[in-house]
Amino acid sequence: MYDHSVTTELSTAPKPFVFVLMPFDRSFDDIYTFGIKGAANDIGAYAERIDEQIFTEGILDRIFNQISRADVVVADMTGRNANVFYEVGYAHALGKIVLLLTQRVDDIPFDLKHRQHTVYGGSIEALRDDLRPKLQWALTEASRRRLGAATERIILRVAGVTLSPTDVNTEKTLVAGKVPEPNFPVAVQLRNDGAEPLPEISHVYLFTREDATMVPIEPPPGHDLLTIGTSYRRRNFSLLAKQPRLEYFVGDESADGLTKQFRLPVTVPPVPPGAIEEITLFFSLIDPVAEQLRRTECRLRLHTVRQYHDFGFELGIVLQAPDPTRPARVHAPPN
Repeated sequence: MYDHSVTTELSTAPKPFVFVLMPFDRSFDDIYTFGIKGAANDIGAYAERIDEQIFTEGILDRIFNQISRADVVVADMTGRNANVFYEVGYAHALGKIVLLLTQRVDDIPFDLKHRQHTVYGGSIEALRDDLRPKLQWALTEASRRRLGAATERIILRVAGVTLSPTDVNTEKTLVAGKVPEPNFPVAVQLRNDGAEPLPEISHVYLFTREDATMVPIEPPPGHDLLTIGTSYRRRNFSLLAKQPRLEYFVGDESADGLTKQFRLPVTVPPVPPGAIEEITLFFSLIDPVAEQLRRTECRLRLHTVRQYHDFGFELGIVLQAPDPTRPARVHAPPN
C-alpha cells in the first residue's frame, strides 16, 4: 500500500558543471566515463566533454564558452597534447580552478610543475578515488569565490616568508629554520591588503597530515614574541617545555591530504586597510633528532564572519645539537 505521508522532495537547483579537457582518443573513453564522470556523479555534479555536446559555433569558440561557464575544469595532461595545453592556459587566464591529471609524471610541462597533479598511472579506480575529494573542494571553493570572497585580501608572513592565499593545486612554500629546543614558536604577520577594513578573525585552524612530524601546542602564559630565523633569548624556550599538545579533529579526506585539523587559541581584531597584526604559533617536534631536518605540510585557515582564507606552506625545522660549552640548565616551570 502506498504511504501518502511519505513524500520525496526533489531539488530543482542545477548541478555544478565540470568541463573536461582531454585528448580525443578512444583510449581515454573509460578514463573519462568511469573515472572523471564517475567522480563527478559521486558528489552530485555532472561532467561533460566537448564531443558530447551539440553546438553550431566553431569548436574552439565552443570550448572557450564552456571553460568560461564551467564551475571547475578537469584536464588530463597525459600525452602532452598541444590542444589540451592551450585550453588549460586559457582556463588559467580566466582564473578558473583547474584540476590537472596525468598518467605519467614526465608528461607534466615545466610551467605547470609547481601545480599539483593527480597521477593515476592508468588506474581508473585510483583516479576516481583521488579525484572525488578534489572535485568536492574545487566546487566549494568556486562557489565561495562567486559570492564575492575576493573582497577580502590578506597577505601572510610566516617566520619572515611571505605567503599568498593558496589552493590545493599550488606547491607549498618552504618555511625553514633552526630551533634550540623541541618546542618552539613561529611568528606570523598578517597584513590587510584590501581596500576595506578586514573583519575580526574569530577562528584560526592548522591542518596537517596524519603522520605530521610536528604539532601545535598551547601557548605559554605571558609568552614573549619569539621567532625562528631571528634573534631570541634561549632561556625563554624553557616556558614551552611542558606545554601540552592541542587536541585535533580528523575530518573527511581533503584534496591536499591534510585531514588533521587543530583549532588554534588565536583571534585577530579588525584590521584597517594596509595595517599589520602579529600573532605567534607554537609547535612541538615529534621524536626530534638533533641536526636532522623535519618537514611537515601545513595549511593555515583564517575565518572572518564572511569567509575563510587558506595559506599553504611546508614547515622545515632542524633541532640544533646541544652546545657542550654551555652549562647545563634546568627548565623552570611556567610562571
